Amino acid sequence: MTAHTEQRRCRTATAIGLDEGHVGRTHDEGDPITTTEFSFGKLMQHLNAGTALPQPAGLPTEEHMRKAVQGYIDNLNNPDPDYAATYLAVPRSGEDPVGTKPFTIRGSWEDLLNEMKDLIDVSFTPRRAELTAPISFSLGNKAAMAFKLWAEVDGHNISIDIVEVMAFDESGKICEQMAYWGVENVTVLD
Repeated sequence: MTAHTEQRRCRTATAIGLDEGHVGRTHDEGDPITTTEFSFGKLMQHLNAGTALPQPAGLPTEEHMRKAVQGYIDNLNNPDPDYAATYLAVPRSGEDPVGTKPFTIRGSWEDLLNEMKDLIDVSFTPRRAELTAPISFSLGNKAAMAFKLWAEVDGHNISIDIVEVMAFDESGKICEQMAYWGVENVTVLD
């Protein structure tokens, strides 16, 4: 399977709702997108009754996405050799920050760090990361986190406030990472 097919599969599992879905519009590649109507009334019925929302087959649960996203932060702080195999799709794509050259990672966690180093024209060493808000979820295959990353860049200690949106493929692995941050989000600490 090509990287293009993998990325296309990642983008198509995007929309669910509280009622049975139907096949709606298609991407220009011809892939159908499952769509449903959202209803706050039905959402409130589920919340008031304490029942779980229906989860279409093929999409990761919020609990699974929470573990993957929290694991991403934990792995930055304390590398776990099993994290990549469990939660990171190969290949996976993204932009860091959004609006810059897209990347495609075709291997391990170390490959991600090396790819990011190739995109950065100075030495860059992540030191630690910390969530700054609760993880948020879409009613589909995406989750977002706000976090602070501390790193050493070209001999200087910095922090970056980042909002990252991660998309998950049908196997529950992160297949796309979109990091939102700009110059105003970077603080030079020394």
